[in-house]
Amino acid sequence: MSRAQDRIGTWIGWAFFADLASALALTFGYMFSRSVTMQYPDKEKWLPYSRYRGHHFLTRDEEGEIKCVACELCARICPCDCIEVVPYEDEKGNRHPAKFEIDTARCLFCGLCEDACPADAIALGQQYEFSSFSSRELVIGRDDLLRKPGKAATGGGVVATRLNTEQGVLVETSETQGYNWWRNIRQT
Repeated sequence: MSRAQDRIGTWIGWAFFADLASALALTFGYMFSRSVTMQYPDKEKWLPYSRYRGHHFLTRDEEGEIKCVACELCARICPCDCIEVVPYEDEKGNRHPAKFEIDTARCLFCGLCEDACPADAIALGQQYEFSSFSSRELVIGRDDLLRKPGKAATGGGVVATRLNTEQGVLVETSETQGYNWWRNIRQT
């Protein structure tokens, strides 16, 4: 072997060793640092941002009536065909949904139903817990959609376990910004 080839091989070996040493230093640094485990659901929960697409809910107008006019645009635009709307007309000639069901087991949570609604009757909220023992329980009817909480104005933070759903919105975080929560993970 020539001397030049020997120097190149030594240089490559030292470069590999330096990269390996820096990677191991980073690994050991994380291994002995404090963990970033969220004590979910016992002590705290994550409140998603207001743009998060979670559970569906139906909105009401100022008089307390359902805003939905049963135009069925949400059911037509849905790519997975999980919305079923059966319209009826009341004595005044106004259309309302007699049946409004969403199968959340099939839903993609794409938000097309929210965009297509001309009356802004359907929206996607911030609730992300959908676990159940039966897929039939994931079919949500009109009355349940009307009882679901709306959106909070802010989000992106960790809040206490108890969420206030009586007022129609989830608990708002004490954080005003909330968008840079990931920068503060290793500072604790």
